[in-house]
Amino acid sequence: MPNYKLMYFDSKGRAEVIRMALTVAGQEFEDKRFAREEWQTVKPTIPQNQLPCLQVDGRFIPQSGAILRYVGRAFGLYGENNDESTIIDVVIGTTEDFMKHVIALYYEKDEAKKAELIKDVQEVKLPAYLNILEDILKQNDGGNGFFAGKKISIADMLVFDLMDQVGTMVTLPTFPPKLGGLMEKVKSNPKMKEYLAKRGS
Repeated sequence: MPNYKLMYFDSKGRAEVIRMALTVAGQEFEDKRFAREEWQTVKPTIPQNQLPCLQVDGRFIPQSGAILRYVGRAFGLYGENNDESTIIDVVIGTTEDFMKHVIALYYEKDEAKKAELIKDVQEVKLPAYLNILEDILKQNDGGNGFFAGKKISIADMLVFDLMDQVGTMVTLPTFPPKLGGLMEKVKSNPKMKEYLAKRGS
C-alpha cells in the first residue's frame, strides 16, 4: 500500500477537505502541519513552492484541486461513471467560483470594505450559491441525497467543509431542504463523525 503524507499549515484551509476524503476512505496518512517559520525553510523543496501538497511514496502532487481529485479517483469518491464524475466537477467548479468571494473577504484588511464584503457574501453571493447547489441536488440525487450516485463523494465533502469554514466568517442561512439533508448525511457518515469528534471545532 502507498504511503500518504499530506502537507499543509496547522489550520483547515484548503487541506481540510483532503483530510476528510482520506479519512472517509479509511486511508491512513501523515498529517504534516508546518509552522510558518518551518515552512520558509521547507518551501524551496516543495513543487510550486506552495501548500497543500500530497506526497505518495515520495512522489509530490501539488494543487489542492488536483490532490482532491486524485484522492477521489483512488478511493472511489469521484463517481461511478463519467456522468457522475461530471456532476462532481460541476459542484467543484461552482464552489471554486463562490470561494473567490470568500477568499477576498478573508484577506481584506480595510474594516469598512470588509463589512461591505461580508454583507455581499451573506445576503447575495451565499444564497445564490446555495440555490445552485439545491438545484443540482434536485436534478441529480436520484433520491439518494448525494450530489452524484448512491454514496458520498468529494463534492459532498467539499460543500460540507466550505460551509463549516464560511460559517466562521458570516452567518449561515437555513439550508434549502435537500442541501440541509446532504449536510446531515455527510456529518453522520461514521468515519466523518469520528473525525469531527476528534477534531473539534
